[in-house]
Amino acid sequence: MFTHVKSRFVGPLLMLLAITPLPAKAVFIDFDDLNPVFDERWPCWCDNPLSDEYLDKGLLINDAWVVGAGGENMMLTSNWASLEFVGALPVFVSMNLTSHYGDAIFLNIYGESGFLFSLLTSGWQGVEELSTPVIPNELISLTTTEGIKYITIQEFYGMRIGASIDNIKFTYASTPEPSPLLLAIAGLALILWRRRITSASK
Repeated sequence: MFTHVKSRFVGPLLMLLAITPLPAKAVFIDFDDLNPVFDERWPCWCDNPLSDEYLDKGLLINDAWVVGAGGENMMLTSNWASLEFVGALPVFVSMNLTSHYGDAIFLNIYGESGFLFSLLTSGWQGVEELSTPVIPNELISLTTTEGIKYITIQEFYGMRIGASIDNIKFTYASTPEPSPLLLAIAGLALILWRRRITSASK
């Protein structure tokens, strides 16, 4: 009887597993896996440029450098840096950002269709009425259903260094629709389950 009871739930369970959306995939980058090496005589923040170090995670970095020591690293941007996402596009991106000179940092977000929206951090914007005290390690969160292709990071003052960025996290959307293969497997399992229940009841 126990086996018969279990068989009653096999078909629905398989079908439920087949149509259940996959959980969203998250990627985390804190730059601590890198080992920056600085010039012994004239060390410079510009000694370790970033580019495709995280291409396998779906991220290209332009006009920025990794700085730090002892496994405590971060990304330092120029006055106009960018993050480019390759392959599947994330629908959520977050990071901790600190303005190097205390001015505001402008972030422009682009998707496949082009410009989506802008975000302005804390910091000086040229006049008291618009400016706010800079927030160290300010949490920046960006969300869009279209997917984020580029993020440009621009400094208000236009100096050589813009902002320190750490703890970049981006998340891809879960898959709401099951694949045709999973639907076929679920359908076949349901047919076999019904036949087995019918045979057992005779």
